[in-house]
Amino acid sequence: MAVLCWLVESKIIPSELHLFYAHLKEHSPDTFKFVVAGIRYARLHFPNVHVKVTRNSVLAFFEEQKMIPHPTISPCTQRLKIEPMERYCAEHGITIDLIGYVRKETRRIKRMEKKRDENLDLGKLFPIRDFNDDWCFEIVDRHIGWHPAIYDIKDDTGKRLFTHNNCLPCKNMYVKDMRNIQSHFPDYMNKATITANKLKKYWGRNAEDYYTQFGREDLNIPQCEICQFD
Repeated sequence: MAVLCWLVESKIIPSELHLFYAHLKEHSPDTFKFVVAGIRYARLHFPNVHVKVTRNSVLAFFEEQKMIPHPTISPCTQRLKIEPMERYCAEHGITIDLIGYVRKETRRIKRMEKKRDENLDLGKLFPIRDFNDDWCFEIVDRHIGWHPAIYDIKDDTGKRLFTHNNCLPCKNMYVKDMRNIQSHFPDYMNKATITANKLKKYWGRNAEDYYTQFGREDLNIPQCEICQFD
């Protein structure tokens, strides 16, 4: 969204602007409404806007696959987000992908730049790489008028509890993150726990912590956590 607002402020008018959004049912409650606001904003400022929205559920995907992936493996991201987006880009001849990574994500930018030669048909640009999160909130609030409420949930020191508006929960979260979800989005955490119990798998990075706080304390946990994903 910050990149979209940056395009307007920079007075850059692409010949075509494609907005692809992979919606997941587990995103925070007002996420889809926020995306719709961005679509309306884009159509107000650009003459040739194309929109594609996909709808999926991470919980349904995990149940279909009979697994909750290891934190370092992301078939959910690959299958539900990246692959549909890549197909859309190929079908519509898109040549430039604008990515909203900011200054603190320099390592991610460098990793993606190294892989650039693997896909010569799609150039990846990082137009707001010199800015930070505060700049993103400022420009989005000024142009769109608001941002998802999840970012306004803070601890006693004023630090944001949720720095990314990803799935609630995400399979790579720490148990402290899931405690925050239980406190602020209990319905999401309860549904995720039901899925975990059904699959006899666990969420997050540590089985023992998860089962102690969200699952069965008497579950026999093997020493090798990797084996539990087989």
